[in-house]
Amino acid sequence: MKSVKLFGYSTSPYVRKTGCFLYYKGIDFTHVPVNPMEPEATIGFTEQTQVPVLEIDGEWRLESSAHAHWLDELFPEKPLCPAQHKAKIEEIDKWVSDTFLLSIFRYSIDGEMNHRFRQAGWRLAAILSAQTPLPEQARHLWPEALKKAPFIQDMAKHMDLTESYQDMQLRIAGELVGHIGDGPYLGSLDQPTMLDFAIFPQMVWGYMFGLEEHLSAAAHPVIKAWLQRVAVHLPDNPTLSPDFMQVHSIADGLS
Repeated sequence: MKSVKLFGYSTSPYVRKTGCFLYYKGIDFTHVPVNPMEPEATIGFTEQTQVPVLEIDGEWRLESSAHAHWLDELFPEKPLCPAQHKAKIEEIDKWVSDTFLLSIFRYSIDGEMNHRFRQAGWRLAAILSAQTPLPEQARHLWPEALKKAPFIQDMAKHMDLTESYQDMQLRIAGELVGHIGDGPYLGSLDQPTMLDFAIFPQMVWGYMFGLEEHLSAAAHPVIKAWLQRVAVHLPDNPTLSPDFMQVHSIADGLS
């Protein structure tokens, strides 16, 4: 049996993405939480700070989409990128990476530093601290630190910040519905792929862990039906965040 380790913090959408690849394939793996304040303690062997890091039998690789292809090479059952659909999957995956996942960071870039923003930042810090304890002062200052984080500032360079946050959300929801198409899965494919598992955990994580009171994605009937179909292929908590921090279940959000 191969030794599989996934290094990263569960607040990262890219780490959750690779986690869902592993869950779908039924691969036994160890999640090694990374402290963002001391990444060298766990991923120092990479000589960089990027997550996720997927290590299999001592060999490691970066980039979550690349993880899907690597996993298909080593564990061909339940392919994440079936050869017959590779061109379509890679085309939509570019949208997932360059648009959908990028949009997750928009609120951290230009969201108003109000009570709602601070509450969200403190909640993120609490989830992080549950796995890799953070100093109390760091948890208190997390909302401000998040806005100033170099990776957040780098994300801003790749966004159209003239488009309002609300318009961006509506546009991306419409594009997601278009990519679902006739379903049942993204790309109008009849089996789930890396595309579905890249997006699914991001849409449910905020609700599951107290950042959303309601599962907002479920308000759209096409997206809700797609979420229900993907959910059956994953465990009840596919996010890598600790169960004891969970506030809501996916089932409740999709009921």
